[in-house]
Amino acid sequence: MTEHPPAAPAIDEHLGRRLREAWHKTVGTWATDDRGTAGLVQRLVAFGTLSSEEARRVLSDARKRADDNKAELDRRVDDSLHRAASFFTREQKEMKKLEDRLASLEERLKALDA
Repeated sequence: MTEHPPAAPAIDEHLGRRLREAWHKTVGTWATDDRGTAGLVQRLVAFGTLSSEEARRVLSDARKRADDNKAELDRRVDDSLHRAASFFTREQKEMKKLEDRLASLEERLKALDA
């Protein structure tokens, strides 16, 4: 009987969580930077371009859009991770079936040689 290479580790929820965290620490944080937006709005108020009420409204709208965009980004990342995990899981199942079939054929061949 031939030696089979060890099966690839399954894509588990831990890996998905780590990928999501890495994504959020890079793109997610950059895309939802409140400090930069708040600083810009404060400067516009200081220059008299916006009233305090307009600044609050602009800042509120910007936060809502950033939150909506972050939620959409999270959803897309999760969908991509689930599709990738599903693909690898399917491939591993197919590989296992082929390995089992090969082992069965090797056993039959040994029986014929005996």
